[in-house]
Amino acid sequence: MAELAVKVKYLDHPRDAVLKLLRITFPVWGVVYPTTAAAIAVYEYFRVVGSHDLDLGCAVGLIHLTFFAVGMLLLNWLTHEAIQIDKDGVKLPLSIFRHNQILRWGDINRITVSGDNQQDWQRRQITFMTTKGAIPLTLTHIDSTDMEKLLLAMEMWGGTAEIDQSVHQLKGQVTGSETPQLSFTGMWEEELSRRFCPTSFVPLDPGRMMRNGTLKVMRHLALGGLSAVYLCQLEERKLVVLKEAVVSDDAIESAQAKAREMLDREAALLLKINHPNIVKVLDYFVEQERNYLMLDYINGQDLRQLVKQNGPLRESTVISWALQMVNILKYLHEQDPPLIHRDFTPDNIVLCEDGSIVVIDFGAANEFIGNATGTFVGKHAFIAPEQFRGKANVQSDIYALGCTLYFLLTGIEPEALSTSNPSEQNSCISTELSEIVISCTQLESRDRYQSAAQLVPVLRQMMAALPSS
Repeated sequence: MAELAVKVKYLDHPRDAVLKLLRITFPVWGVVYPTTAAAIAVYEYFRVVGSHDLDLGCAVGLIHLTFFAVGMLLLNWLTHEAIQIDKDGVKLPLSIFRHNQILRWGDINRITVSGDNQQDWQRRQITFMTTKGAIPLTLTHIDSTDMEKLLLAMEMWGGTAEIDQSVHQLKGQVTGSETPQLSFTGMWEEELSRRFCPTSFVPLDPGRMMRNGTLKVMRHLALGGLSAVYLCQLEERKLVVLKEAVVSDDAIESAQAKAREMLDREAALLLKINHPNIVKVLDYFVEQERNYLMLDYINGQDLRQLVKQNGPLRESTVISWALQMVNILKYLHEQDPPLIHRDFTPDNIVLCEDGSIVVIDFGAANEFIGNATGTFVGKHAFIAPEQFRGKANVQSDIYALGCTLYFLLTGIEPEALSTSNPSEQNSCISTELSEIVISCTQLESRDRYQSAAQLVPVLRQMMAALPSS
């Protein structure tokens, strides 16, 4: 799977005007000039071979070639005037950082925002404090949508860099929310994303006995940040999955208490779930100040593996599975209070031998895996914009559903924080199914299907219209 990167356009109107002019005039300086120059150069070479004279015609040819080279370099430079952030660091435009374009997270000590008295956030400035000095980033040339992406990416991949409180204040100013909300499964998400001393987390060793000697750790399934997932044996006869999360000691006492309260509340709700297409949560317990959810082990192939091995799926298959998926979400969302899954992705949906699908995980917070910085892998592209802001709702699961259908139909990871249209990748996909995906992945939650229940009759009608095999 390709590594995810967030690109933010760095707007500069004079530079954009020059870039537009270069593109419009490209047929002249990019085709006519170099072709003419090459013809002149060849002609002059044969005409003056053996002579040391460089006449006017040859000079004109060289000027044309030089003009072409300068134009191409300028076009390349202007085209790449964007800020790119990924797990390795921040790539800044040449006009901002003239020496080394890439700021690696390991070289960034602190990220701050100046101009906190400015009501207009675009008059403020982000500064990267590095081992080689301060690198300022003026926000005038970034629009609000891209600014939000930039701030979310910094929080997501910031690594060991200290993110000043002014950055969080700027995020609130851009999004219009000064007070972050602790979402339903937000304890793990909030604590892990803050990256409190991730290296202090030591996972359980295989062979460890837990739960009064009834549970034996067999092996690790996933590790990272302040969480882990294990394959365990229950009472020497049954395989189960154990999910572990740690409330950081670095958090203030009130935040720790709130986090544990949210964990207890979520576990109590998950234990009540009883649906044939949702993995059963068997128990919740706390041991040595670590929190554990124990779930049934489902033996099967997840849909990501299936697509990776077999390529995009047939539309009829996707429609059939989509109907099962919306019924799963309908069940969760109709609980009191509604259960928001938060991680409805191909990785967490398993195909069983009888052709049914089973959801095997709950909450993006349980899947912070991959490396010691707490970066979570393979999930970003399925997360709705409002969920990135800590404001997940039932429409966030609808967004993830649309992204999952897009992946199943195309075999391609959806672009993060974007509306997906599978017919752009495969024109054979029906307009009806493409429109469902487009509607589900609208950036604003109010523009999507408002409930999974609304999708049930739509998909049933599509199923009925499929040719019988």
